[in-house]
Amino acid sequence: MKIIIPILLLLSLRGTAQSVTWNGERTVVILPSVTRTLRPGEATVNEDVRTFCGDDNFFFISSSVRGRRVSYDYAAFMQFSLSAIPEGAIVDKIDLTVYLNKVKNTSSVIEQAVSLYELGGVPVNQAVTIGDSSSIAMSRVSKKDIGQDIHLQPDVANDASWVKNRKGTYYCLLAAQQTETYGYYTERSDNKSKQPKLVITYHMPANQVRLNSWPQYKYNAQHTGVSVWQSNAAATAFALHKAYAAGNGGYINSDPLLNDDKLVFAFQAPASPMYRLQMINQQGKVVGETTTEQPGKVSYGPVADRKGNVYCLTGNEGSTLTVTDKDKLQVIFSKQLEANAQTRARPVIGFDGSIYLSTDKGIYAYTPQPECKLKWVYATSVNKFGTVALNEAENVVYVYDGLAGKVVALNSVDGVKKWETVLQNTFDTHIPVPSVKNGRLCVTNGLTKGNRFFIIDAGNGNILQTVQAAGEVISQPVIGTDKVFIINNGQLEAYALQNGARLYTSAVTGLNAASALVADAGDNVYALNTEQGKQSLTMINAGGAAAFALPFADANGNLTGNRLLMVPDGCLVAGNDNYVYTFRPSALSVNEDITIPFNNGAGFISEYLYRTAGKVSVAGKTLTGNQNVVIHAGKNIVLQPDFTVQLGASLSCKTGL
Repeated sequence: MKIIIPILLLLSLRGTAQSVTWNGERTVVILPSVTRTLRPGEATVNEDVRTFCGDDNFFFISSSVRGRRVSYDYAAFMQFSLSAIPEGAIVDKIDLTVYLNKVKNTSSVIEQAVSLYELGGVPVNQAVTIGDSSSIAMSRVSKKDIGQDIHLQPDVANDASWVKNRKGTYYCLLAAQQTETYGYYTERSDNKSKQPKLVITYHMPANQVRLNSWPQYKYNAQHTGVSVWQSNAAATAFALHKAYAAGNGGYINSDPLLNDDKLVFAFQAPASPMYRLQMINQQGKVVGETTTEQPGKVSYGPVADRKGNVYCLTGNEGSTLTVTDKDKLQVIFSKQLEANAQTRARPVIGFDGSIYLSTDKGIYAYTPQPECKLKWVYATSVNKFGTVALNEAENVVYVYDGLAGKVVALNSVDGVKKWETVLQNTFDTHIPVPSVKNGRLCVTNGLTKGNRFFIIDAGNGNILQTVQAAGEVISQPVIGTDKVFIINNGQLEAYALQNGARLYTSAVTGLNAASALVADAGDNVYALNTEQGKQSLTMINAGGAAAFALPFADANGNLTGNRLLMVPDGCLVAGNDNYVYTFRPSALSVNEDITIPFNNGAGFISEYLYRTAGKVSVAGKTLTGNQNVVIHAGKNIVLQPDFTVQLGASLSCKTGL
């Protein structure tokens, strides 16, 4: 099916659905919705075995031999919801992981060969009807494995129908033929990291897209601070516009979230309900806000998941996780954190919807809502953690341990520490946040600025590069395609991500290390100086040359936090407690008329901003269902006959500078 999308002339804040092809390998951890011991042969076992297997906080596996027949006296049934797996995911690997708790030897056999059987539904009347031929995986377990992880991995590879064929639920049975009695942890055991889990490795097909524009702190769960949208032209000047004013005694009290084409932020009003979430459209008009006392005061957030749902930690101590829908900001889920934990940093949401919180009780890792089960807790004697970062595969969690002065890498499956690297600087509050990309972790020893910057091997924690300064003159980093950028002593510096070598220093001087930084896919870097009386936006071209600096004096209050976002159409968004500002390109590096696709190519480039100060002619080609394009012409846009847009594609157009 093909449809024609009408062209919209967008002259103000406009965020196209930022859609990125995410076909790299990813990992999702699913906790069981049901774990129970089936006991079909319990009446025939010895009393001491029955007592050993009586604790429902564990599941048990045991068999006995009667004549030539094996009786499965105890077996384990598990049920997993597959709703956390993104629609269309192609499954590459399945790993059912369980953890041995205790062993009761009932024979001379020293191992238990645990077999995995897939079922078509819930067993009836405790019956265990299985055969050797139906086993899909097996793992040998012995007494030395107490406390260890046991992996059962059925054969699967590049299976696009695995989730669909199971209609959203995975049922399985664990059993063994040996006359040993082994007990394993369940989700009811007092050890969250050792509860059973279904770990699925998957990748997305090429036509799977992401629908968020700037969903989290510094754009993504890796905190790179870089928009992925490419363009044929760079802006050479910007015009400042005041898009929104709080007014009437209200004020904005959070960093904003660009969720599809709307800006979402926490707002404090002078009248009840005092604490709200507000959403404004491209014209700066309020188009949605919470209308009840929920969600309450926003302590951290908002951030968004892949589907556009909005997450906040609410209450004076951020002890409640609140989720709203993306269209009307109505509360769809709320959860009090376990052990009355109090959040201490911004939340992070994974591609599958997993939730990571830094709290006074440790790092809390949750499965996606609406289940939102606690996967694991990583805790120290004094829990002082900053916002976590995830690697691209989302199988490693990185966090700065403030009081210990070190970066820690954790396995996202169970929270087990993989490595730690001591950086010496300790923090009680305002703890640094790592940025991660392509196997490298970058961090400055300060939340906004510091005197040391590190490039670290994200796989083993080895420090590859240390940049040291005499004072706190080093900014937070942004990570481009293969470079990482920092402000150092007033100048922008670029370092090779692979080996940490310094590549160039910009000719621009006088940059503020506390500036908020973002970059585009062309390695153009934008620095927003938030200092009162010196507020300005500076752009530094790829290679280090200055493009322009735009001061503005009407901000009426400090520009706060990391409130600098990049919109797919090339605009920038900034703000403070009183206003939201947009920086719109007013001049471009390309002025001549252009025809797209370039060079009469067969198709368009996805996640691409086609723009010129002149005219754009769009050839009679098809924008396919997995492509997302923005067209910006200073003059006009001409669609040639036979230009079509397939259902599922995204196209936004704007004219004028």
